[in-house]
Amino acid sequence: MLRLKQILREHKMAIIIAVFLSLITAFPQIYFRFDHKDIYQGIELLPDSPWSARAREMQDGHSNFGSIYYKDGKDNPYLFQPLGSMVVAYMGKMFSLDINNTILLSRIVLPFVVFLLIYAFVFLLSRDRLVALCSAALLLLADSALSYFGITQLLHGVSPDNFLRLARPVNPAMVYILLFSFLTAFWLFYKKKNWRYGVASVIFLGLNFYNYFYSWTYLYAFGGLLVLFLLFQKKWQEALKVTGVFIGGLLVAIPYSWNLYSATLHPVYTEASARFGVVASHLPLFVGFVVIGALIVFLLGFPREDRSKYFFSLALLLAPFVTMNQQLLTGKVLQISHYHWFFHKPVAVVFVLIVIFHLLTRRGLDFYKKTLATLVIVVSILTGVFVQASSYYYDGRDGDEIAIERQKYGPVMEWLNNNARKEAVVFGNNETSHLTVIYTPLNVFYHRAAIYSLSATKERLFEVLFTFYRLREIGTKDAREVFFKERDYISWNIYGMHYRELLGSYEAIPDEKIEEIVALYKATLSTTKPEWLKRVWSRYEVEYLVWDKKQDPLWNLDQYKFLEKMAEFGDLAIYLFRP
Repeated sequence: MLRLKQILREHKMAIIIAVFLSLITAFPQIYFRFDHKDIYQGIELLPDSPWSARAREMQDGHSNFGSIYYKDGKDNPYLFQPLGSMVVAYMGKMFSLDINNTILLSRIVLPFVVFLLIYAFVFLLSRDRLVALCSAALLLLADSALSYFGITQLLHGVSPDNFLRLARPVNPAMVYILLFSFLTAFWLFYKKKNWRYGVASVIFLGLNFYNYFYSWTYLYAFGGLLVLFLLFQKKWQEALKVTGVFIGGLLVAIPYSWNLYSATLHPVYTEASARFGVVASHLPLFVGFVVIGALIVFLLGFPREDRSKYFFSLALLLAPFVTMNQQLLTGKVLQISHYHWFFHKPVAVVFVLIVIFHLLTRRGLDFYKKTLATLVIVVSILTGVFVQASSYYYDGRDGDEIAIERQKYGPVMEWLNNNARKEAVVFGNNETSHLTVIYTPLNVFYHRAAIYSLSATKERLFEVLFTFYRLREIGTKDAREVFFKERDYISWNIYGMHYRELLGSYEAIPDEKIEEIVALYKATLSTTKPEWLKRVWSRYEVEYLVWDKKQDPLWNLDQYKFLEKMAEFGDLAIYLFRP
């Protein structure tokens, strides 16, 4: 107990800033409820990300993650790792919270934990509290400003991001929790050779497999380099111990490996993999100026007295050269931006700060060191507050204006929860489907993220896409013009991120592909629209339809005798499908 009190006293500033970070992260969601209490209908201030729906899927009892949005395929191998969503969902279930308060709780708890973990790792590595405080504050509160674009946006008084990244449900908070939990435990094991830290390292490393693909690939690149350094120094026992940790992580990951193997056997796996943006190539990729710049700073200024610390740190900084060029062997280029956001840039920032503060300490410039630390922490906090406030009031995608508009869906979600059979399928537009999978236990006919599942066959995606065009009365004469005009929408809904990663943008989909899709669509026009709708909705077990008359006036669902209007709330009408 005395030891705990001493630790809390020595690191009280880290705890204070961590609490403040939690408040900054969660405040917009809390404030929205009071700011708009007169119109609030239970639709929360949540970003347009898939993580809320995935946490809801967990709360609904579908922990397998095989098909998050569709009714069928729930038992398929998962393509999205479930652990982060599971942690957030079960955190809410422990306190019997709905999805809104589950996300709110996670926004309070996870940032607090993340800050302390980053602080702990950097402090243990550098033995400098100021470096640790600056690293955690800068990465979590001012991350969006750590780029030329971010700085220019801030100078123009505009938020460089849509709320703090840490405010997003589940990730990147859970990415950082498992990443820095491993790095902290592994560093202690590496230095102290205590088997307890070794066991903790194995567990945390293995858990990374179940949360985020890019985490474990980055960590194994780091581990491989560290083992090579130890072998070159002929530290055979240390190399063996480090190897043992990474082999142990593979043992923890056996169920994940089996799931991945099972997924590769599925007939849709190749198509789904392409939609994730995996591109076939053996060409090398540039690691980026951030990594190279940090490496130069490290080589020039990082202390070399402690050789084990030096090579441990060097391995972390060289890992990006492996992750960015693993395709030289595998022939598969991944979404490299994920490495940059969550691994390469944070690690680079940490080591640049360590070097700067080390040089100030070595020259006895304590006043300048404390002044710099104060400046970094204060500017980081002010940046975080500005990003949250600016995103709340002025952002066009996730801000309060969008959330206000979404309140009209509150009565619809309540009606579906009270009247629809659990696991029923709902047909609706993009916005309706997005909210349905968050606020109800129901499934949907269409969701923009459903392409990333093994249930999303190409035939299904075409039928879903064509259904919306049939409802819009797109005929033979105007199909080609409309499809070329909306090529980015078609590219996303059929091929996912494939053409963005392969050719640079969604719009870069080849003309011949659009021509093929136009021909396929025209072939469906030989079937009357009512017959088409009945066949497709029956095939995918649609039971309820939600029509937004304002957004989709051409649907005109009242004309179909097989639809029975069940409820109406302003511009929104709910229908029961009777095939």
